[in-house]
Amino acid sequence: MNKIIITFIGLGLILTGCQKFDEFNNNPNSPEDADPQFLLSNVLAEASDNQAYWGWHAGNFLAQYSSNLEFLPIDRYDLSNNEGLWNDTYRLLNDMQDITNSPDGNEAYSAVCKILTAHQVALLTDLWTDVPFFEALQGKTQGNFTPVFDNQEAIYTSENGILDLLKQAVATLETTSESIQGDLMYGGDLNKWVKFANSLRIRYLLRISDKMDVSDEMEAALLGANVFTSNADNAVVPYLASSPNQWTIYNEREGRYVDVRMSKTAEDILTPLNDPRMEFYYKRTVNSDGGIAVYSGIPNGLSRENQLAYDLSDISLMGSFLRDQPDGVKGAFMTHAEFQFCLAEAANKGLIPGADILYYQAGIEASFDFYGLEIPAEYLSNPLIFLDGTADLERIMTQKWIASFMNGYEGWLDVRRTGFPTLTIPLDNLNGDVYPVRYRYPSTEQAVNATNYNAAVSHIGGDNYNSKGWWEE
Repeated sequence: MNKIIITFIGLGLILTGCQKFDEFNNNPNSPEDADPQFLLSNVLAEASDNQAYWGWHAGNFLAQYSSNLEFLPIDRYDLSNNEGLWNDTYRLLNDMQDITNSPDGNEAYSAVCKILTAHQVALLTDLWTDVPFFEALQGKTQGNFTPVFDNQEAIYTSENGILDLLKQAVATLETTSESIQGDLMYGGDLNKWVKFANSLRIRYLLRISDKMDVSDEMEAALLGANVFTSNADNAVVPYLASSPNQWTIYNEREGRYVDVRMSKTAEDILTPLNDPRMEFYYKRTVNSDGGIAVYSGIPNGLSRENQLAYDLSDISLMGSFLRDQPDGVKGAFMTHAEFQFCLAEAANKGLIPGADILYYQAGIEASFDFYGLEIPAEYLSNPLIFLDGTADLERIMTQKWIASFMNGYEGWLDVRRTGFPTLTIPLDNLNGDVYPVRYRYPSTEQAVNATNYNAAVSHIGGDNYNSKGWWEE
């Protein structure tokens, strides 16, 4: 997907690639900056691709939707530093800064970039805790190549922080007469971007709700109901059937697919619910007989020796849409189902008015609809699913977990924040039997920004997998 606009980006590179070695190499008819529409297309394509790819490659293991047979370190809680995602995300932030600083001064592009910047910066701080933000990207304009690492509380709550950027974006988009092009997600519909910004704001307010009172801000964000109201509002970028815009795993070698299997956690959660999404997320085992479907998972993070206790030929593969369909996956920033579950949790905690069960059921319905599945007639009344006042928050978060499959790291973040659903620490984990909460910082930060790196490490309590950020301390 990250090549979805390869023709346009190729043109942009041609236009911007010439360096002014001297006056004879300067072409006055060739602009030095890529058009904002091409940069926006590339940002949306690459950011959504990161959401889907890292959902498959990391988020699904950490939230235990899937397990790995070939000792992928992250499945055993050796997360490393994910320098690739770190660099990709800062590069996308730089592209959005270029869009914002474009000579045409289009405020609609700037507002859309604020929304995407908020999303990408939240990703950075939620995966690494304190990170450079307010001084980041100042190298070209101010010669600052050693930005400070901002603390997570400031990144979320300060002026021009995550929540403020979303509020600014809504204020602009609700009044602007400008338009945008190159919008792979909403086709230039700015009202859809307003809905996305307001819904995303609810996600982040809920994320920090254990640290501060967010009820007034939540109600303000919901005012006027200009938020997600159906799956038509989903912030997703679909992969396409034609090359080169196909889902990554469709084109990967077979081993990259068959090494990923259903986790025992997913089996234990989905089987008692007789949940039809199980048949979509996973394939039946070889022991399935006729109309009787059998699904079997394997515990996460087992050593080779302990894997030998299982018949690996009888462990469910991941669903066909993840391998057999080039356009079966959508790179998701946020879905209507997630939004409804956010409201259900907020109502359950008394942060917003309304009945949690109504939001909860709407979330379940939206999740089934997202995959084109029908809800069994008895599903919502199942005693293990229906909210009866005994384990309501756990049931809300479990259903949200089911709906967050392949949505980047959202399942992992919710488990870290709420403890639900309850996961089993891998038997052969490499993190001292502790559930990890972050990546380590990239080694390049130690090399080129050592003073600020050391200050950040001191502030968060060590550059290890277990140093919690502000919102989950």
